[in-house]
Amino acid sequence: MSQSGKIVAYVCTALSAVAMLGGSILFIGAPMIGLGRSAAQSEQAKTTAEAVALAEVRALAATISGPEPAEQSPAPTGHGTTPSTDAATPPLEWSPVEVGAALMQCVAALGPVGAEVVPLAPLRFHDCGTPAPVLLRSLGVKDKIVVDPPLVMNCLMVAALSRWMEKTVQPAARAMFGSPVARIAGSSYACRNLYNLPNERRSQHAYANALDLPAFFLANGRIVNLTQGWGPTKRDLTAGIKLVPIVAKTPEGTAGGVTTADMKTDAKSGPGAAKVVKASAEQPTKPVPVAPKAAPLPDPLALPEAKFLRRVHRGACDEFTTVLGPEANDVHRTHLHLDLQDRHALNVCH
Repeated sequence: MSQSGKIVAYVCTALSAVAMLGGSILFIGAPMIGLGRSAAQSEQAKTTAEAVALAEVRALAATISGPEPAEQSPAPTGHGTTPSTDAATPPLEWSPVEVGAALMQCVAALGPVGAEVVPLAPLRFHDCGTPAPVLLRSLGVKDKIVVDPPLVMNCLMVAALSRWMEKTVQPAARAMFGSPVARIAGSSYACRNLYNLPNERRSQHAYANALDLPAFFLANGRIVNLTQGWGPTKRDLTAGIKLVPIVAKTPEGTAGGVTTADMKTDAKSGPGAAKVVKASAEQPTKPVPVAPKAAPLPDPLALPEAKFLRRVHRGACDEFTTVLGPEANDVHRTHLHLDLQDRHALNVCH
């Protein structure tokens, strides 16, 4: 059976498990909603949720899992490890115990936050994937943030993203622009190595444990993106420093204390000869034109976009274990990379 077929086949099992653990609901974070529904309404909501989940899975199956694995290709093993040819091949499916534990973790993580999610079937492609992925469609209750296109990630990432938006992003957007964020667009799950290099270890994107976020779309129509909004990085400013030559001058301001009005070339004395001629009323001096001073350029780091992006970058470091932005390297000049890699309290924030 192809990987796409497996994903579609697994969805019913995943939805049933979610229903047993806490109810198959799309909006998690409002636990008391729907307690008074009739049996017919509950059944209709469940049917709708399953239909939406199936449609989403069918649409994503061909893209989120990548091509079918080659039978002779050795599979890298272990999260964050370098591929090894002598390591055992990981199983192609998550065990029921792993799926059940991940679903329980999802219920605990998403209970306190407002997030509209669709539970998906377990993802497994060699050592890539996660046992209980969800399709994130929106965040927030009061100021709803639409995720377009929806993103596949694990539940801990959804919870961290929701906290960051509520605590940092929305307050910063209102303070800087007078408008909340209404939509975000980014990329999440992808079975690949770091920087797409064949000999690198697996990226956190391979476990649906990372998000690349290039832009914020505000409710007033304004778009704040990392490419133009961040401004020059520290390495840009360092590379742009130019040395200005220093010219020594006498106290009078000219060489030898003689003004330019006193210097006049005498053609009869031959080329290069000069004599001092004192300026008088009969020989008025011509004023030297002075170029107008150019208006000072605005400080790019003082612009609201730059202030906003730096503020949300700092706030992300409180929620995620890895935060990489334009200051990290040129690869991340266009987006923020956020993930929850277990770093044993040694978080990365650049």
